[in-house]
Amino acid sequence: MRIQYVSRYLTLMQEGLVPNLECPIDQGLLSCNQDAEDNIYLYCLSCTYKTELGISKYDKMVKEVLRNI
Repeated sequence: MRIQYVSRYLTLMQEGLVPNLECPIDQGLLSCNQDAEDNIYLYCLSCTYKTELGISKYDKMVKEVLRNI
């Protein structure tokens, strides 16, 4: 998995070109990061929400990014 696809997806999301992902707690914007084991996770800047990105969700994000290039 490459974090660049997730980052690009979040950018396209802010432009309204792909389905929206929001924090389930406060509906804030999500950001992405990668830990030492190369796991990609999404987190909310406004609260403590954090979730690891699964392969299924990642694959959907990659498809949307490739569709919008």
